[in-house]
Amino acid sequence: GSGKTDVRTLGRLLSEMNKPDLAEKYFIRLLEQLPPNDPLLDDLYQDLANFASRAGNLDKSMEWRKKAIALQQQNELAGKQFYY
Repeated sequence: GSGKTDVRTLGRLLSEMNKPDLAEKYFIRLLEQLPPNDPLLDDLYQDLANFASRAGNLDKSMEWRKKAIALQQQNELAGKQFYY
């Protein structure tokens, strides 16, 4: 698989091994390397929100979910522009 997928898989495995801080570190590193229009961003934001939620950090979970929603809205607007 691609390097992006491998890092994401590693992050998920770390989360399942009850190492959410390390998982988050890998996911944030991957986020920083992706271009702003990468389709994987939405999934990463959702994964980070889930990690934070499982760790009991609901504020951080909400922050990641808001980023995911903002990205989805931005993508919807960008998609609609092509129809004009």
